[in-house]
Amino acid sequence: MADWSELKAELQCWCDAGVMPTLWWRDDDARKDSPELRRLAALSQAHGVPLALASIPKGSDSSLVELVGMNPLLTVLQHGYSHENHAPVGERKCELGLDRPLSEIRAELELGQGILTQMFTERFCPVLVPPWNRLCVELVELLPRAGFIGLSTLGPRGGSALGLEQVNVHVDLINWRAGRRFVGEQQALAQLVTHLRMRREAKADPREATGIMTHHLVHDEQVWAFLARLFEISREQGALWCPAASLFSAGTD
Repeated sequence: MADWSELKAELQCWCDAGVMPTLWWRDDDARKDSPELRRLAALSQAHGVPLALASIPKGSDSSLVELVGMNPLLTVLQHGYSHENHAPVGERKCELGLDRPLSEIRAELELGQGILTQMFTERFCPVLVPPWNRLCVELVELLPRAGFIGLSTLGPRGGSALGLEQVNVHVDLINWRAGRRFVGEQQALAQLVTHLRMRREAKADPREATGIMTHHLVHDEQVWAFLARLFEISREQGALWCPAASLFSAGTD
């Protein structure tokens, strides 16, 4: 079992400096209610941790609306349109690349945004979460005109695009190359502490909340146990788990 003392020490460094460490939680690939998603929502409620659900517009159904309605801590973001790979064979998977006309991609995203707005009304935040955390730079420039206020990918952010607030995730709990299982406490904690320390030392944007990325459909019991312990320890150490709406509100200024 990994030693959590390094995370506790890092969070204490923030508190000693009079600064509250900020975190946020994003879960990808939501389409409909499921036992896994109900367990995720219950975990959110049990620990009082806001959860941003990156929902795929194509194929999302009313059961997801009902689940979101039962937990006020849930916010819906937009996970592409269909989560389909359009990259050529042999290249990294991507739905939002230059393999199709930008006009076609924009039209799909706007359609998806309309679907989620109608389904979730004020619980939907128009933030794009690209499938596989990839999109072409040319598309980023079009997002504000397509009605998006924010963007969330993977890794420390650089400069935000004009008219967009970018808040990324920094800790991926799934080892996709090794059977879609938990990366392990040691690696997950290392990712978490690294980004927190980089922020504190101004080697990464100090204002960007440190993001945890989950995928409820592939969680094993180790992932569930890690999340519960993380929420407990981070709360004890004075960390603030931020709702997505507050993180991306700067994009509406």
